[in-house]
Amino acid sequence: MKKEKEQILIIGLGKFGMNVAKELSKYDVEVMAVDESSELVDEASKYVTHAARVDAEDIEALRKLGIREFDVAIIGIGDNIESSLMVALTLKELNIPYIIAKSRDKKHTSLLNMIGVDKVIQPEKDAGVRIAKSLMHKSIIERVEFGKEYSVIEIETPKEWVGSALNRLNVRAKYGINIVCVKKNDGKVLIPAADYVIEEKDNLMLITPNKEIEPNGYLGRLL
Repeated sequence: MKKEKEQILIIGLGKFGMNVAKELSKYDVEVMAVDESSELVDEASKYVTHAARVDAEDIEALRKLGIREFDVAIIGIGDNIESSLMVALTLKELNIPYIIAKSRDKKHTSLLNMIGVDKVIQPEKDAGVRIAKSLMHKSIIERVEFGKEYSVIEIETPKEWVGSALNRLNVRAKYGINIVCVKKNDGKVLIPAADYVIEEKDNLMLITPNKEIEPNGYLGRLL
């Protein structure tokens, strides 16, 4: 039976982990956050579904949390490389489908890659926000932000747009979204005319207000 909500685990609630927790609170997902600091756990409990005080190096304690059931695990431990690697190994052993880990330096990154972590990043607030957004907007292939107001994004075509002509969608007038070009399934790129009809396997490059990508924005509801 398909889960109603995606389940995400955050291990380590430093700046990075806490910012991921705050960003994910905007979305309809279940999030568990763990850390050995009672203060950080109390803070995270304002944003996540569950928060628990657990020593990340206590592997049995992590197992008892039922972390096998999670779809994504985010390791926010960066300063203690040994602890970070032990947690990553445990998550791999438990067959967590997708693992993201914060890295302190190139050596740390290399070791995490050797273990098989799916995505390794460095570091803090901005990266945490981007990771949360990428999890919730899997249809966004690339995103480049221009200040606080606008982004250029490449997306998979929303199913609601398939079969519609651009001038019928009228997203520029309604939402300030400009469809700049279309990448076809064979790799060809074209600048579409107003009467271009969007096809299912098109990728679209858009210039869009950032507010429309947020959970309550027009694109946020589609992607």
